[in-house]
Amino acid sequence: MKRFRIDTIIVHSILIILLTFINYGESTSVHADTDDFFTVNITMTNMITTKEDEYAYVQYKLPDEELWIVGYSPLTEMNTVHHMLTYACASPGSDKAFWIGAGSCRGENTLIHGWARNAPPLTLPKDVGFAVGRNTPYKYIVANLHYLAIVAGDNSGNQITLSRKPRKYRAGVMLGATGSIQLPPKTHTIRTPFSCLYNGPPISIFAIRVHAHDWARVNSLYRVRNGNISQIVKSNPQWAQSFYPLPSSVQIEKGDFFVGQCVYDNDDDRTISAGSTHHDEMCNVYAMYSYEPSATPTGTPPISGCWGDAVTAMSRLMPPDSVIAPASPADIGGTNNDKILTKHILEASNGNVYKSVHHWPNVQSLPKELGQVGGIALNNANDELVVFHRGSRKWEFYYFDGVRFRDEKYGSIEENVLVHIDAQTGESKSQWGAKMFYMPHGLTIDHDGNFWLTDIALHQVFMFKPNNLTHPVLTIGERFKSGSGNNQFCRPADIAVMRNGDFFVADGYCNNRVIKFNRQGQYIMQWGLPMTGKYDNDGYPLPNEWNIVHSIALNEGAQLLCAADRENFRIQCFHPYSGQFLRQIHVEKKGTNGAIYAIEFAPNTNEPILFAVTGGAQTSAKKIYIINAETGDVLKALERNVLLNSPHDITVSKNANEIYIGELASSPGDALRKYESLTTLVQESNTSAHTSHELSAPKNKESKKLSILYRLSPYRKQIRIALVVFIAILIPSYTIFVIYCLLQIRNRRKRRPLDLYTSDVKNSPTNSSSLFSKWINRPKTFKGLEQAIEEENQLLNSDEENQLSNSNEDVIFKRKQNNPAILQMTDSA
Repeated sequence: MKRFRIDTIIVHSILIILLTFINYGESTSVHADTDDFFTVNITMTNMITTKEDEYAYVQYKLPDEELWIVGYSPLTEMNTVHHMLTYACASPGSDKAFWIGAGSCRGENTLIHGWARNAPPLTLPKDVGFAVGRNTPYKYIVANLHYLAIVAGDNSGNQITLSRKPRKYRAGVMLGATGSIQLPPKTHTIRTPFSCLYNGPPISIFAIRVHAHDWARVNSLYRVRNGNISQIVKSNPQWAQSFYPLPSSVQIEKGDFFVGQCVYDNDDDRTISAGSTHHDEMCNVYAMYSYEPSATPTGTPPISGCWGDAVTAMSRLMPPDSVIAPASPADIGGTNNDKILTKHILEASNGNVYKSVHHWPNVQSLPKELGQVGGIALNNANDELVVFHRGSRKWEFYYFDGVRFRDEKYGSIEENVLVHIDAQTGESKSQWGAKMFYMPHGLTIDHDGNFWLTDIALHQVFMFKPNNLTHPVLTIGERFKSGSGNNQFCRPADIAVMRNGDFFVADGYCNNRVIKFNRQGQYIMQWGLPMTGKYDNDGYPLPNEWNIVHSIALNEGAQLLCAADRENFRIQCFHPYSGQFLRQIHVEKKGTNGAIYAIEFAPNTNEPILFAVTGGAQTSAKKIYIINAETGDVLKALERNVLLNSPHDITVSKNANEIYIGELASSPGDALRKYESLTTLVQESNTSAHTSHELSAPKNKESKKLSILYRLSPYRKQIRIALVVFIAILIPSYTIFVIYCLLQIRNRRKRRPLDLYTSDVKNSPTNSSSLFSKWINRPKTFKGLEQAIEEENQLLNSDEENQLSNSNEDVIFKRKQNNPAILQMTDSA
């Protein structure tokens, strides 16, 4: 019985541990987002304006389904567009796709986003969204662009992110503003207040945007409740203008007052008044809030405007410091994007920020011809690493006559030159591109999952849609013909693509320039000069001179386009819209640095963190560098355990948790390398939404990176499958075992009373002359029965054994008393 109980406890414990392990893995592993997200670009098409301060509009008809807008990525810049407002409308202001000056909407409408001054993208809190489409009044999205100057061929607009998953809370926007603006000349600290009483259901303000023109110093908004005033926001309108999350949400209830103002300084010789042009002024404070859908059954937001100074007595409560602008942008950048913490890079022990991942990729699954890697890129949509390689071909001099590829002698590469690899397991998933390319080089995957490729033998750039990998939808350049014209290349090396579809080409080996095209492949501009032999004060060639533009990287949020000036051992950065030179970056001291082969910005971060890798025969120690591209500071140089031979390209995963390197190798086993972060480089900003009346401050989630399951996260799917199979086998076995044990218990219970009865009868004082007594006290000649009785007694517990033993002793003692002969014989023994 003891052994049975122990076995049962062990089996129970194992089962509980396994189930707990599976549940723990489910709760701590990183889930794929179950939201059905998709994006829509609402942009102009070759927009032409005829005067300054033109207001243009573009519409998008929503599909007939319930949708929630959860994010915005502006596709423009401040030198072109002064500001942009996006509306949800019952009907657009015009039946045309694009129009000027007729207004945004007809019928019911609500403001859903505002942008100015190169503000970054915005993501709403997790449980909040703007309800549009079916079962709402809003069937269209309209973007209103205020063009600062005359433009031609502009494609600016807004990219919106939508989800089909319902949100717990709806979003709305309130505009606090006033048109009573008169700024006398040579006057400072001019206030223009606005105020109103709120009579709606509870709302929770979680983000604020301010807007004004050149003369504004500070915009502010306050809440007054029971005579007490508290600040909601105070911001400088000269900073980037987008909706920025508040440090903590502000709850507004019925009976509260909104109070706000704008403060101006006018040093001009003329009076400035309110108006719609950049020669006039505005006073706007936008508050984005969330609320319960049941609060407004019609779907209309509780409040859309707080216009004019309706409650003058309340506006007088504003504190004296309301006219003082904050010293730095308050919480700008807290837009739900993950952010690399540079201090973690700087404080990493012994400089070890990443470790090499051994036995990755699965070499057996790769094509045996995989050798020289031209380019690599991550497809985050399905967690794939895409490799653009040269198959059995190597870049050798005999393939070329100067820069001309000898196509009359050497044909296209026979093998598939694009391989899709599972980024976690390293397994090859698919291949394509056979007999299409001659000397592969650059690869980029844009925001829509399109593949951009360069071939230095063809002197061309290609774009393939993911659903058509046999024919490019866009080809730039002349086949096998090099040139320096607007639509010609000479060995193009790399591509970078903007969210609006415009793209840059590193026209790299011969022309030493960067060219910008629009999404239709039409030339926009270029910059870059060949080497003149002159040197700057730092000992490097002059800015904008190049010696092989080998790799380019784009960070739209930081307005940076950087390029690897390979043989000048430096990185040069420019403004992506104007081509203006901004800075150059040197990764090492002059004389100790190497050729910079590839660069890549870390995606999904607010800081412009740039990764670079050096290579080439002239570089003795190949390293990976982590750089703040905004300052030019090298944060870390990774050289320990990096083990690089001939690196050619680099790519970085979301949040920079993984680095991938493609090499000019001679075999698949040396072509690809992967490095994983050793420390928590990423802090997740979780501006999650609210309780019924409250938007909570960001909550720190328990770190997943410290758990064993997170470290095994690349294999968590396989682990779970194995555990499920194991449990599926264990449960029937466990059930059979339990049934068997129960049957044994029942049988023992049936036998045990008979055993006890037999013992009692055997040891009781009976008449020796009776038949039953004679049979009980017979000589033990039936050994089988004797053995069976002994085995059963072994299962009795010690108390029962003692009890029976005492009983036997009592019986013997009584029999001795009744029979002196026995007593005498026993004593003498």
